[in-house]
Amino acid sequence: MAIGEIVLGSFFQVLFDKLSSLASDYAQREGTDTTILDDCKRMLVTINAVVDDAEEKQLSGNCLAKLWLDDVRDLAFDIEDLLDEFDIKANQVKSEVESRTSRGQWKRKFFSFTQPGSLVSDTKVQDINGRFEVIVKRRDYLSLRDNVVDRSNYISRRDPTSSLPEPRFFGREKEEMEILELLIREVKNYDATLSIVPIVGMGGIGKTALTQWLYNNAKVNSYFEKRVWVCVSDVFDVFDITKTILRLITGLSSEGNLNELQVKLKDSLSGKKFLVVLDDIWNEKYEKWTALLKPFEVGTKGSKIIITTRNLNVASITRASPYPLRELSFDNCVSLLAFHALGATNFESHRAFKIIGKKIAERCKGLPLAAKMLGGVLRTKSNLNEWEDTLNNKIWDLLTAQNDEVLPVLKLSYVHLPSYLKRCFAYCAVFPKDYEIERDELVLLWIAEGLLDGQKGNENILKLGRKHFDELVSMSFLQQSSIDASKFSMHDLLNDLAKSILGGTCFSSWGSQMASNEHDVSSLEKTCYASFIPSQYVTSKCLKQYQGMKTLRSLILVRDGSSGGSFSISNKVLHDLLTNLKYLRVFPLSRCDIVEVPNCVGDLKHLQYLNFSYTDIKRLPESIVNSCKLQVLILRGCQKLSKLPQGITKLVNLQFLDVRDMRSLKEMPLGIGNLKDLIILSKFVVRPEKGSRLEELKNLPHL
Repeated sequence: MAIGEIVLGSFFQVLFDKLSSLASDYAQREGTDTTILDDCKRMLVTINAVVDDAEEKQLSGNCLAKLWLDDVRDLAFDIEDLLDEFDIKANQVKSEVESRTSRGQWKRKFFSFTQPGSLVSDTKVQDINGRFEVIVKRRDYLSLRDNVVDRSNYISRRDPTSSLPEPRFFGREKEEMEILELLIREVKNYDATLSIVPIVGMGGIGKTALTQWLYNNAKVNSYFEKRVWVCVSDVFDVFDITKTILRLITGLSSEGNLNELQVKLKDSLSGKKFLVVLDDIWNEKYEKWTALLKPFEVGTKGSKIIITTRNLNVASITRASPYPLRELSFDNCVSLLAFHALGATNFESHRAFKIIGKKIAERCKGLPLAAKMLGGVLRTKSNLNEWEDTLNNKIWDLLTAQNDEVLPVLKLSYVHLPSYLKRCFAYCAVFPKDYEIERDELVLLWIAEGLLDGQKGNENILKLGRKHFDELVSMSFLQQSSIDASKFSMHDLLNDLAKSILGGTCFSSWGSQMASNEHDVSSLEKTCYASFIPSQYVTSKCLKQYQGMKTLRSLILVRDGSSGGSFSISNKVLHDLLTNLKYLRVFPLSRCDIVEVPNCVGDLKHLQYLNFSYTDIKRLPESIVNSCKLQVLILRGCQKLSKLPQGITKLVNLQFLDVRDMRSLKEMPLGIGNLKDLIILSKFVVRPEKGSRLEELKNLPHL
């Protein structure tokens, strides 16, 4: 089941913010007609009212709803492009008017050019209006309802857990020993009667399975007088949880209000040493947590509550140190796969399957639930060819076909994300698997794609992006590299989840690979986010499929971590590529063997992010001043670049200028103080005799 457009509703908020900003700006200009802005807002409001219901139907498997959402997504992207074109051209006219006025020419005759109708293509406007009318008619055919926000039918699909352990448990000996010590050890000079043990990790990592083994451990059984297991899941209802615990403690069903139930529970626990497991908690509200805890302070010293959660923020409200659970070791993954596929603890008695079995286990990337489910898939496959087919298939597609529990577990994590994090997570689909990225590098990409609502309340957009990043880390969507602590990556199955969310709008390839059947030539035209892992030399043939992506917004050329080093691309190949991508917003070309930037970069009117770090470029073309939407310019490590173009001071939207490690940079362009939105200026070269002076920085309030 694809969940393609679940992120669409959150993208609409970005468009509403952009519309509000434009409407506010142009309403203050005398003689400006904002009809187009009003029409765009009307379209978005009409569609947005039913998006939640369409997404609910899509989650339930309605194919027509998915097709409708695909068309809505394409329309939303085109509306954003239209708004940007309007803003770009209006500001160009405004600059021209101000320039002519300063020269004493009459201002009035230029007012006509500030009308939206004269700034954007009538054909494009008519096309958008026509598609909107079709979408509205199909909305009625699908009987989509306004303002539906209930996704309980989907969220509740995960089966409740029980205290009974798995038939076989592999690995986790170290973790089991450490948590067992936390449970049964007597801490001297510790007065609290109750301790909390939070176990934290991504969905499917084995939190529940480990807790089940601990719960049934003989030492635990003899240490605690009372043990209770409650599967909480997404609804943290204090009344229901209290009632369930009381019933399990007393063996009786009790009635009454919350106060009456908590008094009974308090009396039942008084003077007893107990263990309560609260499995799969999502609640982040401190007041709900403290309300639940009220009856538990009366137990004997040494009483414990174990909680399992995917979210560090949930653990933080308990004020206890979280116990993070990482991926299962490869050898234990192999044993788990063999057990569920063959009923054995290894492949020694099934040697024909040993090599291929290990390759399949490797693809699980330490996720026990994936190993268990793939073992279940292989259980009915008795010959080697069927196992090879399993290896050659995409794991995500395999698990989707089996309709197993891995996907609901991972999707549940996504459904629980707030909308502002959904779009940030989904964007990560553009990166290849195992790609490691620094925090600020990803945050700047989010900013350039307009995924952050930083303009609200004049909030620092960089700090906001870092906050979003940290939230995704705390929820296990991103995990710190074990090799380089400054970098982060995403588990393969979460990468697959992100790609399933973006659907056909995301594409990646490497070397000379051409479009697969999954992405035929016609579907490439709707690609918005793409990555390319180049071989040593990038040819026009390698990039031919990208030239056909007329609506491409992000094109990320990334080095293959295994090969290291840089790659080469000629100026002509780069020119031919960029001239076909007029809606490009993000273009990092780091560690590439280029010495020249083509002039056509100035034709990319929508460009917001440009990264030439660690290249051998000697100059930036003056045409870059035409990329008036540019927010991020990264030139770090460009050792041969001695100066910046003077026109750069006209890029008034520039917020991040990274010129670290540029040893040849001798001066700054006069007028840096014009870049009033700058948040990061990593270096400022002072030339007091005839160049830039420190006093220019006083005009940069956000620096």
